[in-house]
Amino acid sequence: MIKEDAEKQIKEAFPYRLELHAHTSPASRCSQVSPEDVITIFHNAGYDGIAITNHFYEKPDKDEFLKIYRDDFLKAYETGKKLGMKVYLGAELRFVNENDNDYLLYGFELDELEKMYSHISGTLEDFVRDFKTDSMFLLQAHPFRNDMERGFEQFLDGVEAFNMHPNHNSRVALAMKYADEHGKIATAGTDYHHIGHDNLCATRSSVLPENEAELVSLLRSGNFIYEISGKVVV
Repeated sequence: MIKEDAEKQIKEAFPYRLELHAHTSPASRCSQVSPEDVITIFHNAGYDGIAITNHFYEKPDKDEFLKIYRDDFLKAYETGKKLGMKVYLGAELRFVNENDNDYLLYGFELDELEKMYSHISGTLEDFVRDFKTDSMFLLQAHPFRNDMERGFEQFLDGVEAFNMHPNHNSRVALAMKYADEHGKIATAGTDYHHIGHDNLCATRSSVLPENEAELVSLLRSGNFIYEISGKVVV
């Protein structure tokens, strides 16, 4: 009873539920869910906001890729407006000429996509030096999955500790320990790709970010808690 009361009080103190890692189709080829359906699914699950973090790396046809990327986000955004849900622009970056690591970026603008694209052919260090600003938040996604490389902490604001993708072992305990050891903000994300992925992961906040800038401020503050499958983690 005491545990249930404590969890209720924690949820009341952090009432807003955010998703920080979700993919839509066709912008992310690995996703099987349209932007409209992703937003509707999370809205129906009681979420207040969601970051669309489609994969962003070099493609054979840049112009077509960027158009699809924009279109997917705008469809998600318009659906969010209709449902009264905040939709934030994000990206899952990969610098394919360096390694297979993935990085989540928040805090950039839709009209910066082309400029951002021009900086992903190099390394993470190049990207941080030449594109990233202090108004953006950059973290390494699922750093302990197979084939991930670590050792880039100086370029990062955070680490995705909880990743709930059902088809990968993200070794969340190691990721949380890694974030703590390096003094990095630890985040959580469902890594949503397909209908039926019901093990949702929420970031619970005392405030609802109105836009990407406020989302970055929230992440930098660390003033949030995690909710895994409906249970808070503190």
